[in-house]
Order: sequence, then structure tokens, then C-alpha cells
Amino acid sequence: MDGVSVVIPAFNEEAAVADVVTQFTHEFEATGVPYEILVVDDGSTDRTAEEADDAGARVLDTPQNLGYGLSLRRGIMAAQYGHVMICDADGTYPPTAVGELVRLAPRLDMVIAARTGPNFRGRGPRALARSGLRLFASFAVGRHIPDVNSGYRIFRKSDCLRYFGMLSPGFSFTTGLTLAMISDARAVAFISVDYASRVGQSKVRVFRDSMRMAQVLVQAMVRHNPIKIFLTITVFIWLFGLCALGVWLLAGSSAAGLVAAAAFLVGVQVFSFGLLAEAVRSRDSEA
Repeated sequence: MDGVSVVIPAFNEEAAVADVVTQFTHEFEATGVPYEILVVDDGSTDRTAEEADDAGARVLDTPQNLGYGLSLRRGIMAAQYGHVMICDADGTYPPTAVGELVRLAPRLDMVIAARTGPNFRGRGPRALARSGLRLFASFAVGRHIPDVNSGYRIFRKSDCLRYFGMLSPGFSFTTGLTLAMISDARAVAFISVDYASRVGQSKVRVFRDSMRMAQVLVQAMVRHNPIKIFLTITVFIWLFGLCALGVWLLAGSSAAGLVAAAAFLVGVQVFSFGLLAEAVRSRDSEA
């Protein structure tokens, strides 16, 4: 491994960023691997840039808040080494996992630190949203994904650049990268890490960001495995048709019979579109 560029996007993280940089510096010194630490200051209005600079990081300033995904893009583009490690600046991820990530990185395409513990699972709507998105992501790619949008991982810069055109400029950047690489049968592994309470105020908005991630999941399924989403829609249409068929058989409603017949025909059409989309995808991947 020629070296690792650590990219840390940060927006108003003055309370934690210096400690994060210091801990990563300590962990990388122990590995003996060449490294650099880049903090992308995403238009912070506090002392985030100054704290990161004082801690020894190379700071990339952004004049206005452009978002998580664009900050990662800028940092990855500026990385000087072949491998890139990304991590948040809020103190939630353990720098002690650096050794394991660096050890596995040369023989894998991406290694993701999958979050565990009560701070990750959350409660109420947040826990429900996480579980739903995790199940949907696993269904989309046909593989169990313990953490689809972890912000702590390592990958080759050249591999990530290939996917820039399809990755979200926002919070779902990491989600898109996970799905794209697994769907393309790249060697992606997960290691478990404890997820701590963040320092400072969270920038995540559960409903808004969950909807964005759901959008990314659907887009990824259409792009990489379209037959699944068309099959899912077909199943729901046919289930509706079966309910209408039951009403027709039990109550003799002619309207229900027409609805059942229409649902069956529409389901066949939707599934046919899925087969066509899958054929187009296969042709494009072979080209």
C-alpha cells in the first residue's frame, strides 16, 4: 500500500474535530503506513478550520455549506494517496479501527466499518427507519448489508472515482457507493465497530435523509438490478388483484371481477418491462 489519505468532512464541528484528527494521527503512526489527513471544512461558521489546522490536518476550505457528499468528493479528488479512508468529524467512530481497516484494504475493494450499539440503533422512528432501509438495501443487492451508509470506510481512490457520476452530492453519497460496488460484484467486507454518542449537534434530519436514502436505494436497484423492483411492483399489483378476485367470488361483484382481470394484465405488463430493463442492463454491462 503506497499510503492512505484520510478525508474528514466537517461542518461546525469545532468541539470534536481536533480530537478526531489527533487520534487518527496516533493510530496511523502505529501502522507505519504513509498517510495524510484532510479536513474538508464545509463552510463552517465556527472554529472548525482553525482547530483542524492546529491539530495537524490539511484543511480544504469551502466558502459555503455545500453538503456531505460534495465535501467527500472534494476531499477524495484532493487525496494524494491511492487509498482513501473517510470518517466523520463528530467523534462517533473509533479511530482504533484504523489498523484493521488498513490491514484488510490491500486485498479488498472496500472495507466498511459497520456501526453497532444503542447509539446506532436508536429508538422509535429512527430505529424503524434504519431497519427498513437496511432490509431494503439487502434486498436490492441480494446480500446482507449490516450498515449501508456508514461514514467510516476505506477504498481505492480510482475505484471511487468510477462511480462519481452516479453518487449523490448529499447525505446519501456513502449509501450509493455501498450499493454500486456490491452490485458490481466488487469485494466489499464489513467489520463491526462501536458507535459512540456524537459531540455537538447532529446535522441529520431523520425523515428528510431517510427519504433521500430510499430514493438512492430505488435508483440503485433500477440501475443494477431492475428486475427486482419491477417484480416487487408486480407482486403488489397481483396481491391487489387477488383481493378483488376474492370479492368477486364471494359477493359476485362484476366490478371486482373486472378489477381482478385488469390487475393481472397490468402485472404482466409491468413484469415484461422489468425483463426488458434487465436485458438492456445486461447488454450495457457486456458492452
